[in-house]
Amino acid sequence: MRKLIATIGLVFVCSASAYSSGFSIYEASIRANGMLGAFSAYADHVSTIYYNPAGLSGLDGIRVSTGATIIAPRSTFRGPFASSSSYPGSDQRYEMAEQNFFVPNFYASYEIEDGLTAGIGVYAPFGLGTRWDSNWVGRTEAIETSIETIFVQPTVGYQLPDFGIGDVKIGAGLVIAAYGNVNLSRAVEDFAVEEDIFSLDGELDKPGIGYNVGLLYEPTEMVRLGFTYRSKVETEFSGDADFGDLPSALFPSDAGGGTTLELPANWVAAVNVQATENLSLEADYVWWGWSSYDELVIEFDKTIPAFGSDRLANERGYDNSWQIRVGGEYTDAWTRGLSLRAGIAFDRSPLPTEHMDPTLPDSDRWLFSGGVSYQLTDYLAVDASYIFIRSEERINRESVNGFHGVYNTHANLPSLGVTMKF
Repeated sequence: MRKLIATIGLVFVCSASAYSSGFSIYEASIRANGMLGAFSAYADHVSTIYYNPAGLSGLDGIRVSTGATIIAPRSTFRGPFASSSSYPGSDQRYEMAEQNFFVPNFYASYEIEDGLTAGIGVYAPFGLGTRWDSNWVGRTEAIETSIETIFVQPTVGYQLPDFGIGDVKIGAGLVIAAYGNVNLSRAVEDFAVEEDIFSLDGELDKPGIGYNVGLLYEPTEMVRLGFTYRSKVETEFSGDADFGDLPSALFPSDAGGGTTLELPANWVAAVNVQATENLSLEADYVWWGWSSYDELVIEFDKTIPAFGSDRLANERGYDNSWQIRVGGEYTDAWTRGLSLRAGIAFDRSPLPTEHMDPTLPDSDRWLFSGGVSYQLTDYLAVDASYIFIRSEERINRESVNGFHGVYNTHANLPSLGVTMKF
């Protein structure tokens, strides 16, 4: 039963992973998606609010961009088997239910004066979910898990005076976790009851606050260097539990609980090179401070007799991780106003094998992308991109919960948006 309540806290931040490192979503812009997020030194689009706020100072007039990405993950599990069994250990294969997640974004900026621009971004940096059949072999590990988050980021960018060393831009934004919602369900088979599925609904108690700062340096017209740092954001969630027909003497029907989570800090170092008049190339190194997610503490509003406590701590043991993202853009391809983009990336998973389960079947992954924009008028452009993610097969014989098996995951991420300039 201890594992059940530990999962109550785990659900507040975990999602099906086929996306970015851990449970983050790095797909915050349709144009950036085409270059797989290798965008922190690009700084020529209003979504620089997310990728590097310093780039905002280079935007004139009024800029608006909005769009959405559909994330369609597909995962399978083979097993379970004893930790001593040789691969594959079991021919039984289970498929995660097909789900498509809608991830929107919106950015707007306004030039206050030459070199000083303010803007705001709305995006969803953490989320998604998993859903397995209610009668599958791992039903006591996970049936359904989902999370939704919305962040708001007011931002300002400023270009420093000319010191004779090239253009230097700085920027900063306030990162606000404005909305969050979580849902969990799993089975509890220790009791012979008809309805043995536990479920939990939870919401963000109050906005979580952090910040994002950036630097953009252009020593020559052909090279731009970017650096951005995004702080951790502390969030507090609480929710109500439904224990179905489980004995109320052990599982109070009106129990509630909550947890405080630190969404990790990250930083990005980037270089963008104007290889030719029309071709620009960028490489980004992205670091994530996932080691802050080392323990999960759940506080209940009353003692849970089945556990003899109103507090539980669960080790998660995440490691810091990194990503390498490389992308390119070719403007005026074949015809004026048509831009083509492509990218490739590698994400290192922060999830230790011993803590891997069907709630978060995470692993190292490769990402491939393509994108296109077409300038319909001087004021309006249409943006589209597609990302394919292939996670490396992960064999787990070290799970602390004894649920050993083989996980395979891939995902398709099409996206569409528009960009306007006034």
